[in-house]
Amino acid sequence: MAYERIRALIWGKTYPELSWRYVETVCTGAVREDGSPIRLYPVPLRYLDGSKQYELYDWIEVPVEKSTADPRPESFKVKGDAIQVVGHIDTSDHWRLRSEVVFRDATWQFDSVAALKEAQRSVSRSMGIVSVGAIEAVSVDFRPPEDEAAFREKWKEIEAQRDLFHPQYKELEYLPYRIRLAWRCAGPCDECAKTAHNMSVLDWGLLELARKTGSPEKAADRLRAITDPRAHDFRLFMGSFRLRQYQFGIIGLWYPKLAHQLDLLDQR
Repeated sequence: MAYERIRALIWGKTYPELSWRYVETVCTGAVREDGSPIRLYPVPLRYLDGSKQYELYDWIEVPVEKSTADPRPESFKVKGDAIQVVGHIDTSDHWRLRSEVVFRDATWQFDSVAALKEAQRSVSRSMGIVSVGAIEAVSVDFRPPEDEAAFREKWKEIEAQRDLFHPQYKELEYLPYRIRLAWRCAGPCDECAKTAHNMSVLDWGLLELARKTGSPEKAADRLRAITDPRAHDFRLFMGSFRLRQYQFGIIGLWYPKLAHQLDLLDQR
C-alpha cells in the first residue's frame, strides 16, 4: 500500500515508552481535516529534528499508510522524517476553533465508556472522546520495584544495540509513579454504575509536569483543577491497546473553560 500524505490536527501524545526497534516511541492521537480520528504510531518524537517535533493542536502534514501489524482501523504508520508542522490552533478564541475540528465527526464521541466499548464490538472503534460526569478522585500511585528493574534491563538491552542510526541515545527518565483518575461517565454506563472507573492518565503533558517539577502531586493538583466541573468542560480522549483491544486507557485530556468562566475573564 502506498503512503498517502494527509493533514492532521494533534490532540494527544502519550509519555514516551522504550522500544527495542525504535529506541522509544510516542503514541499520537489526531484528527484528519474531516474530524475523523487517526492514531500515528510509532513516532520516535524526541529523535526527530526540532522542526518536526509537533505539539498539541499543531496541524501537521505527514505521509501515512495503514498499519498491517495493527488491526485497529484508526492506526496508521507514519514517515516521521517527513513530518511538517504547518500550523497551530491556540486558545485565543477559548478553544472554539479546536472544538470545531475535534468534534466535526460525531461517530467517535460518546457519553460513556460502555458506549465506546459497544462501538468497539460493533465497528472495531479503538478511539473515542468520552464525556465525564462526576469526578471521584485524583491520586498518585507508586509503582512496584520490579517495574523499575524491568525498565532498567530493557534500557541496557536497547543501549547495547547502538548503531549508526542512533550513535547517541537520549535519556528517558523512569517515572516511579502513576497519576490516576477515578470518575463516572456522563451517560448511563454499566461499568461505573456501581464502581467508578479508575485509570492511569498517559498524557505526556501531565506526566512531563510531574517529571520537570519532581512532584507528581503538582501534576495531580493540575488534574484536579482542570477536572473541576464548575470551571471546565472536561472530557477524556481514550484509546484501546493493540494487544488488548477491549481495554481502553486515557491518552489525552479536553478541558476548555466553561462559558460563565469566560464571561468572568472578559469582565476583568
